[in-house]
Amino acid sequence: MLTVAAMVRETLYATLRFVSWYLEQGADLIVLCFDDPDDPAIEILQNMDRLRCVRITLAFLKSVGMTPDRRFVRRQNKCIQKIYHETDSGWFLHVDGDELLYLEGRTLKEELAQTPDDIRGITFLPAELLNTAPASTVSSFRLLMSRPQVRNIYGDYTRDMRRRSGLIGHTEGKTATRAGFKDASMRQHFLHFEDLLPVVDRKMGAADGAYLLHFLDQGYDVWRAKLAWRLSARGFSGRLTLRLQEIVDGADAEAGLRDVYDVIHRADAARLAKLDDQGVLFQHDLKIDTLIAHYFPHIDLQRDTMVAYTR
Repeated sequence: MLTVAAMVRETLYATLRFVSWYLEQGADLIVLCFDDPDDPAIEILQNMDRLRCVRITLAFLKSVGMTPDRRFVRRQNKCIQKIYHETDSGWFLHVDGDELLYLEGRTLKEELAQTPDDIRGITFLPAELLNTAPASTVSSFRLLMSRPQVRNIYGDYTRDMRRRSGLIGHTEGKTATRAGFKDASMRQHFLHFEDLLPVVDRKMGAADGAYLLHFLDQGYDVWRAKLAWRLSARGFSGRLTLRLQEIVDGADAEAGLRDVYDVIHRADAARLAKLDDQGVLFQHDLKIDTLIAHYFPHIDLQRDTMVAYTR
């Protein structure tokens, strides 16, 4: 039994991408906890096989000791912990709605089925999406980097990028854990006991053909719209936060912010070549639209509502 759970507040496209991907990965049950209980995706998904939609209402939050004003991550951990403790057997994977786990030559269910019994949890390390506009059928992701690799690739931005090993998002990865640890608590990246030791016995990454594909970047406009929140919520390393705040407070902020975005999220041919040369580039045609069309043949992927729900 493989259960995949996420607390989501995504565009409709991203939600359908998530569901399609993990159905293809062999999930026996996908549990989506909708942070907005009126999310329009619920109407599309609520009657699907192998899928459970949970509306995060005031009553649900109260049942896990939370209120709507608590930080998203706190609400997320408590809600997903409840779902985990309701899972009786098999494996439980907790990921975000913008994270797809890719394994070369096998599905997630196949990987977990061959895992030795003494392995309680497996952490899958992240690969972070790069903006390589103009659009291509091949998606490009950067991997975790050593400090020399960061310096080689990012030059003047080395001190901004090295704290998170060349990434902007998290570096810890996400964990698949066996069900049944009733005395453990859910964290964003793993389950842990009271002594804070994570329930993790193995880590897998590029060397194992395993990539937690993090679709962090959604283009400059979305990045700009979320910038104030990210600056206040430790969404960047300390050094990069200071650089961005100085630009926001200065003259001609928009031009400066665009320049920073281009450095930290975009990759032209020269940068892709550097990443490849350093062995920290993963590229693949994920065929996402084909996958969505297979599971949702009645959905028009071109309609405006696919991208309009971005609260």
